[in-house]
Amino acid sequence: MMKLINAIEIAPLRYPKETHELPEISDYPDPDEWFRKWEEAVSKLDLDFHAIQKDSYLVDIEAIDDENLQIILETNLQEIDWEEFEDQMIAFDGGIVLKNDGQVLITPTCCGDIGNIKEWKKILDCKTSDWSEMWIGHPWIFYRKENGKVQFSDYSDVNLNEFIDIKVIFEIDESELKNEFEKVKQHQTNFKNRISNIFQKMNIKNAEKISKLMTGIE
Repeated sequence: MMKLINAIEIAPLRYPKETHELPEISDYPDPDEWFRKWEEAVSKLDLDFHAIQKDSYLVDIEAIDDENLQIILETNLQEIDWEEFEDQMIAFDGGIVLKNDGQVLITPTCCGDIGNIKEWKKILDCKTSDWSEMWIGHPWIFYRKENGKVQFSDYSDVNLNEFIDIKVIFEIDESELKNEFEKVKQHQTNFKNRISNIFQKMNIKNAEKISKLMTGIE
């Protein structure tokens, strides 16, 4: 079963508590598990680290409640010059995650943000069977449509016009992709509305405009 997830990148240590009690190493002999517990202990966020996979900071926007979202927003706004907010406000890092049968196959990469949802719409709008580039950050991915399927390449550091032999890594049904895209598009709109509502409660001017900028909604 294929699923798209609209995710943002959340580094827990950006939101430190004033006081915290570190976990005992003896309780978590696995260094990776101890590090995760340490992040939980020092962060104000109570996300229980519902990351899309181990060692990832990508979190499904649907899994973030309003209390945690407000903490995230307050931190992100701390360094904003409100007289020039339109130039300084950027969309959340992250983007669309593709899972198939529980396996994560595509995640947003470096410099990707949730505004890149438009790249997934381009797949559905595409009329050619030629390979096309999908910008999800760097490295990127190529895709093509064939017989009702959407085929994807591996990640690439090479531009499409320089790539000689693109290999198909996996494929999905275009109809499934369309259905899932409609869901994540609505999730992004809901996310924008939640942010706008929180800003209004915080008496922040231009709440609707800022929420659009932060969610990459044009």
